[in-house]
Amino acid sequence: MTSSVPPPDATRTLADTVANLPRVPEPLLDETMPDPFVLRLTAASPGGARTAGLWLMATTNDQPFAFRLYRFDGSRWVPHLKDGRHCALFPEGRIPAWWNAGELDPLSPGLPRDLVVARWAPEIDVRHGLLTLHYTARDRAGILRSAYATATAIDGEWTDHGFLDINVRVKDLAPGYPGGPAGENPVVGMIDGHVAAAVDAQGTERTFLLTKVDGNGLQWTDPVTGQRHKAPTPILSHEFRQESDGRITLLGPAKVLLTNGPHHDGLIEGQFVVHENGPSYLVYSAGFFGNAEYRTYIAKLDLLAHEVRDERLLIDSQSPALGGRWNGPGHPSFVRVGEGLHAMYLHVWRNGTDYSKDGDQRRAIQLHVAFRDLEGRPCEPFLVEERFSTPA
Repeated sequence: MTSSVPPPDATRTLADTVANLPRVPEPLLDETMPDPFVLRLTAASPGGARTAGLWLMATTNDQPFAFRLYRFDGSRWVPHLKDGRHCALFPEGRIPAWWNAGELDPLSPGLPRDLVVARWAPEIDVRHGLLTLHYTARDRAGILRSAYATATAIDGEWTDHGFLDINVRVKDLAPGYPGGPAGENPVVGMIDGHVAAAVDAQGTERTFLLTKVDGNGLQWTDPVTGQRHKAPTPILSHEFRQESDGRITLLGPAKVLLTNGPHHDGLIEGQFVVHENGPSYLVYSAGFFGNAEYRTYIAKLDLLAHEVRDERLLIDSQSPALGGRWNGPGHPSFVRVGEGLHAMYLHVWRNGTDYSKDGDQRRAIQLHVAFRDLEGRPCEPFLVEERFSTPA
């Protein structure tokens, strides 16, 4: 297949993308990039023309900074420098005081340090002249929290607002929990904050924060039957409004959007909402993050009715889109690049590596999901690199 120079992202078509498919996806950066998040800012976005373009950030675990910024220069991703230094949303020396400094998770005290000192899954919502960062961090009691910060430019000063009081307790998830070292009814971690919006029948836009209850972090043995149990991992929807100073006010109790089933291998997480052709879609991952079990699903979503349906697998380790080089595709984010066409960014493991023996070696790659066919007709979403792949 011959390739030509593709048009700018904002006007790309499915035919353009198919004509330029790589035989094997290459990592965006030769760096560890878990939970990659990409967004496009425009001249009308907070920050103005100076910050217009594509930006990338990712989980940073136990680094002394959190959420370094990378910018696309037209051909490749490069570190964004400020005053000669690689810019991070939370630079070294400016980490919020409430963040974990090595305190153990009370539910899983045996976790390695990179999972204990957690700075995970950054995402930026652009709304009402403000940038809002939603992220996960563990507090000084070792509990995973969904938190947020605001700024008026992506590389500017970020004001941290702390964590939202949305964590649930074990017995809300698993009434039969017999208690353990963390107590009879301990608090469960909350991770992976993602903002989505929907317009109601009155024409009012309503905003929702979707979070995942980290129930997979709690396992126990039934004292009577000896059966091993793991708490469920529902994805919750919290309606909210945001004040002019950036602070978030929750509107009523959370609703359950989706709970993991037997085919999810114990958990769902990494949720992202895509709006296209009228419907909304929930894209999310399942399975153990650290090897080839990790995979990604897509389902139709009605945010206002708190309903998810028609789930199907979008990509797993056997997908030809990975070119035989990668496995464990998950925790996606999306950027619209054309009519009915989205770039999907997700992390993968290079074949032959996994978390248990290599530590965190996840790389970020880009694939594409189309919601229209080559003739421009609306269709069920599909992975472009899988449908049009050629043998590597």
